[in-house]
Amino acid sequence: MTEVFSKNDLNKLAKEETPFFAFSKEQILKNYHEFGKFFPNVEVFYAMKANSEVPILEILDEAGSGFEVASAYELDILEELDVEPDRIIYGSAIKPAEDIKEFYEYGVRTFAFDCLQELEKIASNAPGSNVFVRIKVNDTGSVFQFSEKFGTNVGNVVSLLERAKELGLNPYGISFHVGSQASNPMAWAHSIKLLQEPLEQLKEVGINIEILNLGGGYPCQYASSESILTLEEIAKNTMEAYNLLPYQPRLIVEPGRYIVADAGILVSTVIARVERDMGEWLFIDAGVYNALYESMAYQGSTRYRMTSLRPSYDSGEKAFSIAGPTGDSADIVTREALLPSDINTGDKLVVHSVGAYSLVVSSPFNGFPKPKVIMFDNI
Repeated sequence: MTEVFSKNDLNKLAKEETPFFAFSKEQILKNYHEFGKFFPNVEVFYAMKANSEVPILEILDEAGSGFEVASAYELDILEELDVEPDRIIYGSAIKPAEDIKEFYEYGVRTFAFDCLQELEKIASNAPGSNVFVRIKVNDTGSVFQFSEKFGTNVGNVVSLLERAKELGLNPYGISFHVGSQASNPMAWAHSIKLLQEPLEQLKEVGINIEILNLGGGYPCQYASSESILTLEEIAKNTMEAYNLLPYQPRLIVEPGRYIVADAGILVSTVIARVERDMGEWLFIDAGVYNALYESMAYQGSTRYRMTSLRPSYDSGEKAFSIAGPTGDSADIVTREALLPSDINTGDKLVVHSVGAYSLVVSSPFNGFPKPKVIMFDNI
């Protein structure tokens, strides 16, 4: 795979005190522009939940990205950056009424919903706004599945959008999410095919939706990935299904992981090398709580590729278990990191593709702080 950070880049970072995250502006922009390359005329609304570090938001804001926002707290960050409200979508299907009002007062006019109660809440707190209904789709091929918690059955689309119109809202569109780290190249296409009949029925009652929101789920390659879909392959299948619809609404996407995951690395120092009954362990100065949450053994259990910052002295490689610095038994990053066999205390490890869902869910467990963040292109 193509390395985002070259050996020269890593050498420049070697002097920094660990642990720290480093991000490549160049890679963030490359990933962002790929959507426009493969999805004609698509509008990108970056999902802030993946990584809400201000320098990353500034990069995407300058590039013209919109933002999919899930809380008033995320909105506060965008307000500080003076992001225009027409480039913000309140994408959570279920929202506190006071948050809806806060978004509306800022000027946001586009809201998601997936049930009648939420629709009525939007009508009361954001009158006249654009609304899009989120449907439940098959996400069984994805690492992180959303269909249990979010989405209405596709058979409810027409009645809900009709009700939106009755409430004085604009029945703006339909959305879905195929689940994070999707492995099925047809997942988006199959979801679009579900909309053939509802779009015809909506036309019959005088409603033509303006947008079709394809959501997120676009995968990043990790060490634990059995295979990786390309965005080009996903787009080809998706556009073929889209072009068969009765008419073609504007397309929106909400990528998060795809834009930032491979743009970030974590550099961490080995604080101990220990022999255990089942093999050797390396303890590092960042772990699952403050830096690598998705590597914890739970739904998905992401395994990151790891390399040594210094070259090996021709010692060959061996498998190590990697643990974080806390006193908790769950703080295990992996049990199968292939690294130089001569690695030892004081050496630095590079953990690749950690840009998504690492900083935003970091916790100061045992007092260990969130690692600092470096924008590499600025050093």
